[in-house]
Amino acid sequence: MTIQYTERLGSRTLARSAGSYTASRTFLVYDDGGAFLSVDSAVNYAGGVSFSDTHPNISGIFANGFDISASSERANTWQLKWTYAKPIEATDAGGDDDEWEDDGDNTEIDPEDGGVFEPPDGEDGSSGGHDEIGEVGIDTNYGDDGEGGDVERLFTGYAVNATVALLDGYVAGATIPTNGDQGGDDGSLISSGTVIHKGGRPVTIPVCVTTLAISETFFGPVFYLTPTNTKAGKRNSGSFYGFDAGSVLFSGMSVQRQTETAWDVTYNFLWDEWSHMRQVPNRNSDGEIEPNEDETLDIFFKQPFPSQTSFSFSP
Repeated sequence: MTIQYTERLGSRTLARSAGSYTASRTFLVYDDGGAFLSVDSAVNYAGGVSFSDTHPNISGIFANGFDISASSERANTWQLKWTYAKPIEATDAGGDDDEWEDDGDNTEIDPEDGGVFEPPDGEDGSSGGHDEIGEVGIDTNYGDDGEGGDVERLFTGYAVNATVALLDGYVAGATIPTNGDQGGDDGSLISSGTVIHKGGRPVTIPVCVTTLAISETFFGPVFYLTPTNTKAGKRNSGSFYGFDAGSVLFSGMSVQRQTETAWDVTYNFLWDEWSHMRQVPNRNSDGEIEPNEDETLDIFFKQPFPSQTSFSFSP
């Protein structure tokens, strides 16, 4: 077995508050022979990142938490994301009394008292398998003092809902412009399909839509919304979970603090069969429908969400 521990190109993030930087790095970890790799083996790879390691480019911030989930890009592969921050307390990663320094086991809950974290056994008593990816957690119940939480998620969660939206339509079966781009200010003239409007009055057309919510957990004393929240209302510039460029809208995110250093984050997306475009008839300067000389009516696709961006922030 040869473990591959590869940092994803373009995955490094960096944020700064007034006092310090925080950062993250994301790795793909797998056995190049194709065998399933346990969580313990992936997180504790000798050539990988360990708690209290200094960031390779920024001094003063140290590895203080990780997030591991099954990769959607490659079979039997883990996506491992490490976060870095400045120590606040003496016992924090990189602090004067850092108890994790020189301790190579990232799965120990307490380096002094033990309590090693192990993935759950399969139903047949075996020590894991592909189906167990996404069912790993760490018990963070610290007692009756009100601190701590119940379970911190260490997998990527998905919620999908496919339905239809009932929209005003003028032309059925029209070709959707590439990437949902409307072209000029007037929009993209519809030149295909079947005219179904009645004298400029639209009829209802069912359009398939799918909502996708993707959840993950970040670890660290602070969670920074920016720049991800500024991408709300923008469409995907590249393929996203098999959906074509321009067809998925990032509709926003929610963040819930579960413990002092654990943040549950959910990203919400909306796929639209029309790439979020809407059919609009030609109108004059007074807003009235303006037919052509032969009494035909020009119908345009217009895009209410013209901006596109990378969705690389999503797990």
